[in-house]
Amino acid sequence: MRRSGTKAWILPCIALLVGALFAGHAAAENRPWDQQAVTKIAVELADAVRDLNYMVRANPEQRVGSSQRRAQYRARENLRLLVRTSRRLASQLEAGEDMDATLPIYRRLQMIRRDAERAGRSADIPAPTQERIVNARTLVDQLSAYYGSKPDETELDSEAPAPTS
Repeated sequence: MRRSGTKAWILPCIALLVGALFAGHAAAENRPWDQQAVTKIAVELADAVRDLNYMVRANPEQRVGSSQRRAQYRARENLRLLVRTSRRLASQLEAGEDMDATLPIYRRLQMIRRDAERAGRSADIPAPTQERIVNARTLVDQLSAYYGSKPDETELDSEAPAPTS
């Protein structure tokens, strides 16, 4: 990567940060549902993503009209969605909602992660930011162990329900 100044890492970092955040999460071993453990992990994830969001927003904005600036705003929007979705997941779990009730929120979190991963495959990320990314990635892996990664068969069923009369 070509560097044009001391802050050259900021351009690709912000644009690709969210992709790096959840990219390549490890296949986790499935665990039986544990409401307290899952809630604790989700709360930690929401805090970790919020922390990362603050760090990214502290970076200076890029030149108006540049592709890096547009990428910066896309990354910020993806990160905003991750903050919101992770907070919603934590709130629902804290309210006592179970796996079935929170699975759609978890799946939405994973969809945002995949979108962000496609947006950027690599980035030159400074060490303090990288530490926050690794922490969040670890928490997502821990959640995956409880939620699993495969949709249930009912979600794959494309047949319309039979009409009742």
